[in-house]
This record gives sequence, structure tokens and C-alpha cells, in this order.
Amino acid sequence: MIPISEIFYSIQGEGKFNGVPALFLRFAGCDVNCIWCDTKEVWMKGKPYNKKDLINLIKSRANKNIHLILTGGEPLIYNDFINELVKVVVNDFGLIEIETSATRIPYGFIKDCEKVFFNTSPKLKNSLVKDEKRINRFAIDFFLKSNRAIFKFVVENEQDVLEIINDFQKPFNIPNNLIYLMPQSKSREEFLKLSPIIVELCKKYQFNFSPRLQLIIWDKATGV
Repeated sequence: MIPISEIFYSIQGEGKFNGVPALFLRFAGCDVNCIWCDTKEVWMKGKPYNKKDLINLIKSRANKNIHLILTGGEPLIYNDFINELVKVVVNDFGLIEIETSATRIPYGFIKDCEKVFFNTSPKLKNSLVKDEKRINRFAIDFFLKSNRAIFKFVVENEQDVLEIINDFQKPFNIPNNLIYLMPQSKSREEFLKLSPIIVELCKKYQFNFSPRLQLIIWDKATGV
């Protein structure tokens, strides 16, 4: 049985593919637990699904014009099941995105599948997660070398950006075009207030800006 928090059709709100129509499959559970997580109340709850029934459900909602986004929590906790699912539906969606904290190394079918993209979000000190829990050097190195990943960081100020440069960009030689800065926010008001500051930091350091379209459009609502 696989615990699922929600399944819904919407648009991708963050990262490289923001604005793309997508079917979201949110897995319950996380082993990172950031203090500012904006989906904690959702992924802490899960309905158990039979594996075969869940695969058939996703297959029935497939469309080559949309993405399938596997998110959480931390979806790679269920790497074995994700391999089973992706093998069946890989040609039924335009792309499969896995949103991950970059603390686990993918294995099996998804490791080398060209239609699987990793929307990673490594955690900074502002997450209040211990260094050894939030930084897996082998995992970050894998994602960088896969050529199928971006690195999206939740930031509040310039100090966070300097931390990205010193703890992630320089040690792993991550190019600027793969780094996205996303305002730390849990509401539309917080996002709009902080966004101009983060945009200026993107301009200063030549990083990408990631919106949070779900907050701009629906504010604190989930499952939309």
C-alpha cells in the first residue's frame, strides 16, 4: 500500500516548467521536515492505495500534453513504487517531474530515464534542518551530472544567496542557469512582499527567479 495525500490536476507553479498543465501525485511522508514547509499539513495525512489500483488511476488520467508531477513530502522515499509507476506511464505524459529535497539518490528505472526530470530543492540553514540531514553530496552530484535537474532554493535574503554560492554552487560547480531562487513564503501576501527583493538578488548574481504561482493564484488553498 502506498500513502497518497492528494491527486489533482493543475499547473506547475515553480521552477523551470512553471505554468505547464500537470497532474500532481502527492505522496505522504517526509524525512527532511523543513520549518517553513508550505505543504506539511497535507503530506502528513495520507490515504493508502493499492499499488496496482494507483497505477491504473494515474494511467486513466494520462495526457501527452501535460506533465506528471510526483511530489510530497519526499517522493523518493517510495523510489521502488515510482519505478513501477513510471515504467507504465512514461510514454503517456509529456514529461515526468519528481520534486525532491536532493537528499536521496534515485535508483532503478528513473535514474537514467530521459523523460524524468528532477525539480530539486536542497535545503539551506533557514530550514533549521541539520547539515548532515539536508546535504547529501553524492545525491547533489548525481542530479548535476544527470543533466535532468535544476536546483531551486527557498531564500529570504542575500545571506541565503551567499550560502548557496559557498555551500552548493562552488563545491559542486553548479552553473548559474540551473539555480533558481524562490521567495520563502506561505501566503500570497508574503510572496508579493518578498519577491521584489529576491528578483534584485537574481539580477545581482545572475540566477533564475522561480515564482510560486499556486500562492499568487490561489493563496493558501491546497489541491488546486
